Amino acid sequence: MTIIKLLALFIFKGEFMELAGKIEKVVQSLPVKLTQEEIGNIAPDIFAGISTLDIPKDISDKLTQPVKMEDIEIKPTGEIYLSHVRYRKMLNDAFGMGNWSLRPLGGFVKTGSVVCREYALYIKGKYAASAIGEQNYIESNAQMTWSDACEATKSNVIMRCCKDLGIGLEMWDKKFVVKFQKEFCVQVWRKPKQGKENKPQWRLKESEPFFDETGIVDPNKKQVPASTGAYSPKQEQPATLPHLEEPCISAGAIGMITGIRKETKTNRKTKQEFVVFHIKLDNNIEYTASGADAESTMNFANDARKNGLKVTLKTKGDTYNTITEIDTVEPDFSDPVKEARNNEMIEDDINSEPLPF
Repeated sequence: MTIIKLLALFIFKGEFMELAGKIEKVVQSLPVKLTQEEIGNIAPDIFAGISTLDIPKDISDKLTQPVKMEDIEIKPTGEIYLSHVRYRKMLNDAFGMGNWSLRPLGGFVKTGSVVCREYALYIKGKYAASAIGEQNYIESNAQMTWSDACEATKSNVIMRCCKDLGIGLEMWDKKFVVKFQKEFCVQVWRKPKQGKENKPQWRLKESEPFFDETGIVDPNKKQVPASTGAYSPKQEQPATLPHLEEPCISAGAIGMITGIRKETKTNRKTKQEFVVFHIKLDNNIEYTASGADAESTMNFANDARKNGLKVTLKTKGDTYNTITEIDTVEPDFSDPVKEARNNEMIEDDINSEPLPF
């Protein structure tokens, strides 16, 4: 091959590579257009197999059987629900691992603080249901990322799609909801947030009380907001200390100690640290003590707890239930149940790890 031919070949190759590079740049600049064409092409097959999914009776009976009471959860606002984990387990149990899947029908859409995405549920390659999942994205919440919100939309849509398969329909039945709330749930008051209306919140009776819970709502008594911002029954205050089942924040309480913890805080103005002790009674209310006498007060409370003794508390009656006086109550051995309870020995110490409330 002559030198002239080799030179011509190199020039042609260089021009070809340059042209190929330009074509590649053009293709890379069109991803949105290509994606839109792809979505348009697959749209007709979204409902492939609709109404042809044959579910054997034994499996359909399994899916539609009454939900277990112990699997039901309740939101503070009163809505009952099953965890997405329960739905996933039921689908796996009924159809087998890998025989069902969620197919996205579009991208994520954010409206205000709500993230949404539409999915279709497929079982053994056939369309079963579709719904839009949603999740409130709280940007100020350090524990929530954008990906967390997106993943939650998928979990939410499983619950909605499973309605079409008859799974957990009780969650959508108003009569069932009211009955479940009455038998297994309780409404409670919590310490109000600054500048916000205090509303009663729901929890399961068997659940641990909220950390800032101040009492159980009595449906037979009119509840009005107190001047402190906390809610309490509107009633005449007795001259003597009330029993623990009728907690009265402004007077004090009598009860068994169920929790003691120590907390270090910082004064926002002076920047100095100070210690606050928390004591919780079996009326599910937490009381506090701070200042020069707080250490001795909590040591006294810890001894009473270890020895299974009831205590009487007198408080200032403010929002934080500050303890002004504490004393023990003589055990009542007239009831064998009370006697056994008073004789219980509790092996924790105030200097150990904070007790979970």
